[in-house]
Amino acid sequence: MSKPSGNQKRTAIIYFGETRQDYLRLVQEKGHRELLNYIQPLLTAQLLEDQHHDGCSDQSHYTVHSQRNRQLQGLLGSKETIAICRVRCQTCGAVFTVLPSFILRYRRQDADCLGKILEMNLGMGLTLRETASIYSWMGTGRSWQPSWVWSLVQWLGNLLPVYLLLMRMGLKPPEHLLSDEKFAILNGKKVYLFLASEQELIWYGKWMGSSDEDCFTETIEAFCVGMDDAGHTSGHIADEDEYVPISVTTDGWIASQNAWESRVPDITLMECKFHGHKRVFSSLDDYEKAHPELSYEQLSQVKAHLNSILAAPSLAAFSQRIRRNIARYHDQPILLKRLNILKEKRFRFNNHLKFEDAPAYSAPLDRSMRFLDEKLHSFGQFRAEHAIDPMLNAWAIVNNLRSFLPGAKKAGQSLAQFFGAIVNDIPWMEVLNLCTVGLLHDLLPSSS
Repeated sequence: MSKPSGNQKRTAIIYFGETRQDYLRLVQEKGHRELLNYIQPLLTAQLLEDQHHDGCSDQSHYTVHSQRNRQLQGLLGSKETIAICRVRCQTCGAVFTVLPSFILRYRRQDADCLGKILEMNLGMGLTLRETASIYSWMGTGRSWQPSWVWSLVQWLGNLLPVYLLLMRMGLKPPEHLLSDEKFAILNGKKVYLFLASEQELIWYGKWMGSSDEDCFTETIEAFCVGMDDAGHTSGHIADEDEYVPISVTTDGWIASQNAWESRVPDITLMECKFHGHKRVFSSLDDYEKAHPELSYEQLSQVKAHLNSILAAPSLAAFSQRIRRNIARYHDQPILLKRLNILKEKRFRFNNHLKFEDAPAYSAPLDRSMRFLDEKLHSFGQFRAEHAIDPMLNAWAIVNNLRSFLPGAKKAGQSLAQFFGAIVNDIPWMEVLNLCTVGLLHDLLPSSS
């Protein structure tokens, strides 16, 4: 992620209320007494000592230094001139810019406009050209190019890592993970997109050049180090501790499982039962082709026998059904091979029974990855390595923060809210803007 510039270190972001008028009323007031009373505790919460001049002994008192106008564009092309305040520390004289949360640094569009453009492109699977065309049709007065939308996606992806964003929103690091990978195309060659999630909630994404154990180990190491740093700065992990997930559910890829065990030796590995069923179906299909003489009833009986194994309610029942089927099909090499694999993996298919919240299936992650599939399908292929991770991080942010549409099971709330984040009905782009400077609960007034 990009490092903040010197000017950004002296920028504060404040939430002033549900409407823009809440901000304008305070800024336009003579004397600014009410404005200062409102912002001073919020400034103290986010402006650190090293952002002031050396030797500053009191960072809790400010006065309005000046105002400057900034033009802001809305989604439908409307332009508005907004007064931006600059405040001065009364102790050391350091000057800070105070941005309302609906204005983002170095962007001409307001938070509502940028949020909807990013939802169209990253959440709805529209191409860069379609997104740019729709935005141009909305009366913006100019023709926007696909490259501008792409630069916006890259800007979002470089703003802050999705795992740091979630922790700053108040979510705890997940104990039980889902891990999977998808492939994408980079200059005509296949690459892999590694994802780690808590159910549907995406916590991490990174591209890999291959799917071997070394690449998985390097990627999982980067994930754990990033979670450590974010957990320490957000207060979710003590400084002397490390992030150690309890379990991870994978699709059964051996390289991935070995890498997780290598990086987190005490982790409990679990294998997705859905992927287990797919491999059983594949073996049954091979068996059916090898035995065309079998009747429908006979094949149905074989399928029922093998499918009953993964449906077992306990490890003991799982093992018992394997033993019975090995005895039953000891002279059928195709079925015997699959049964021996299930026997070898019996613990991984049943480890979820040890924990109340551990997932037996990777379907929740697959549901989120479906939106990534749509994006990759409309996107085509990547042209540069450095663009992959920001795009993946931007997609994860939008996936986690955008609200579900009416009619959905989680209608009206985002995944982050569903998993416990409290955003007080603040639009997701403003929440993101606030989280770039600190912990969300520290940046909201007590009455919010």
